[in-house]
Amino acid sequence: MKNTQNNIRKIVVVALFGILFSSCEKHLENLYDNPNAVTTIDDSALFTKAVRSLFQGTTDQASARFAGQYAHYFVAGSTWRAPDQYGDGFDGDYNSMLKEGYSGTIRHIEEVLLITSTAGTQNNVRHAMADIIAVLGYAKMTDAFGDVPYNEGGKGKSENIIQPRYDSQQSIYTDLIARLASSIAVLKTANPELGYPGSDPIFDNNLDKWVRLANSVRLRLAMRLRYADPGLSQSTVVQCLSEPLMETPEHDAFMIETEGTGNAWFTRRTGFPSIKMSTFLIDQLQNTSDPRLSIFVSQDGSGQYSGITNGLTDQAFGNSNFANLSDMGLALSSPESKLFVMTAAETWLLRAEAALAYDNDPTAANSFFRNGIEASLNQWGVEAAEISDFMASPIATLSGNNDEEQIGVQLWLALTPNYFESWSHIRRTGFPVLPVRTDPGLHQGATNGIMPKRFNYPSFEQSSNATNLQEAISRQGANKIDTPIWWDKN
Repeated sequence: MKNTQNNIRKIVVVALFGILFSSCEKHLENLYDNPNAVTTIDDSALFTKAVRSLFQGTTDQASARFAGQYAHYFVAGSTWRAPDQYGDGFDGDYNSMLKEGYSGTIRHIEEVLLITSTAGTQNNVRHAMADIIAVLGYAKMTDAFGDVPYNEGGKGKSENIIQPRYDSQQSIYTDLIARLASSIAVLKTANPELGYPGSDPIFDNNLDKWVRLANSVRLRLAMRLRYADPGLSQSTVVQCLSEPLMETPEHDAFMIETEGTGNAWFTRRTGFPSIKMSTFLIDQLQNTSDPRLSIFVSQDGSGQYSGITNGLTDQAFGNSNFANLSDMGLALSSPESKLFVMTAAETWLLRAEAALAYDNDPTAANSFFRNGIEASLNQWGVEAAEISDFMASPIATLSGNNDEEQIGVQLWLALTPNYFESWSHIRRTGFPVLPVRTDPGLHQGATNGIMPKRFNYPSFEQSSNATNLQEAISRQGANKIDTPIWWDKN
């Protein structure tokens, strides 16, 4: 009996030790760790979590503290305003954005991809849907930093790669486009019952809309390569035009956040950090009688639309009457406001640019341009009479003189409130043309007054993965915010 009790005690001790060891092991996971050992979790729940993380990422620090200010949509208050001055002393922020990029959408979707490709749980339809989300997650990471871990990223546990190699952005983009092509091929003829019925927060398992999303994202990536790899860009555009694309707001990829206080822009409009809309944005909308003004911007206490200039010095900011300026519009910043990752409006405007760049067809470009503007107006519920009036204005027709700029400005507006993509759009096209900061009341920062080109690699990564990081830096250029990433040629 005594031996039996001793054995039981030993078993309990071993079990407790195993639990403790497991907890410690999880706590020490690498930045790029991918806990692929967890295969008993329902992949539908993981898929939903990854999708929600992707949409929540459109309001994260990369957008709210950096891209939204870089792209001249607004100015944040308090300490969040610092990036608007084009500084680069944000090592902790760069580290958290790099870490969260991998630990959020990418981590969860990599689990889904493993489960749906493993014998016994293999599902090509679910795998194709998950690949689309993975592409969007990885695209944001490489567009933020340039070269990043891709082939070896997320392999900490499954392959014991704790110091992943960095892949060139060129190779990453090539693979992302190929992954989208594979997903489209699978989903075009797939059985919806094999997808995610009941667990798809975007399209409710409508595979036609998933195909349109994949193809529209592929078009976005293709046009992003326009100046870096014209051959791949043009050939990919041709492929995109042979498959269904987003055409109406019914095809838009959006989600409404239902947990907590809802849309994060709501808390930033009503709490910390407060944000006020940019004079640059308000002037563009007011000067063209754009009906989206009242949607994107709220009136101030005097019933006017009053903005703040981006890049003010501390002294100039102190004299700006910041608290009384226009807030973000209620349509963008209410708890139930939609979060977007891809829209029909963006797709049409990308097609307009492609028609000019690759087909030299100004007639088609103008038709696509007008479709894009109208899709954006409909996306935001603009009244039919206002749509008709705006579409009759010169703004809604390509002039033949500055067509690329016209398209670029309208795409910048249509991307609202997906501000990270807007920053990428300006980096690629140069439109809208942002003012270079030469006025003594404006802060030139670390870039001589030019909009930053990327986020810096953080010091943590430099100390923990130095060899691979230095290889990326030697290939890409100095680890500075004014070093352009591979596709940025403007």
